[in-house]
Amino acid sequence: MPLERLTDFFADYRPQTQKATVCVRAAVLCPLYVEDETLKILFIKRSQTVRHHKGEISFPGGAKDLQDSSLEKTCLRETEEEIGVRESEITIFGALDEVNTSTGFLVSPFVGSIPYPYDFKLSSNEVDNLISLAVNDFLEPDNEVDFFYFNGRRLSAQRAFKINNHIIWGATAKIMGQFLNIGKEFDLFPKPSPQTFHLAS
Repeated sequence: MPLERLTDFFADYRPQTQKATVCVRAAVLCPLYVEDETLKILFIKRSQTVRHHKGEISFPGGAKDLQDSSLEKTCLRETEEEIGVRESEITIFGALDEVNTSTGFLVSPFVGSIPYPYDFKLSSNEVDNLISLAVNDFLEPDNEVDFFYFNGRRLSAQRAFKINNHIIWGATAKIMGQFLNIGKEFDLFPKPSPQTFHLAS
């Protein structure tokens, strides 16, 4: 099973950390689940009322609060607040390398699984809707696209994916890219079943 392979791998994986200076510490969850033998990953589309990253596709998560005992705790708390999955029902496999955002956050991404199907309860102030995509779709070369971001001063090329008309870019694409690179290098993702065709007689 793909989740078992990921669990075993991340038990020994040691992510790279960065020295936090003036950055705001934050954490996100890369939520995985299996549907019809397909490994899927869940994203959120942020509302237009959040302070940062309005309308963008991202992973559930947010800034570390003073009462959070760890960044993993931040990840669990924020996921429950944003999409309603209880902390006790999330299984954390491990973490990916920390990622800086253009808005001054240093993000710790955690990889884990969530139950599915699930009665998600979205935070109306923070989340517009959920977007579920197959991990193997990110491995299709045609789904990685050219994307340029203008920050008001300069234009920069960004890694991005376009799947089912959803564009994933910025820090979320960096995190997803890390996850894909690891999965390909260590053969962690199940291959899609080959299609069979029958000739008409």
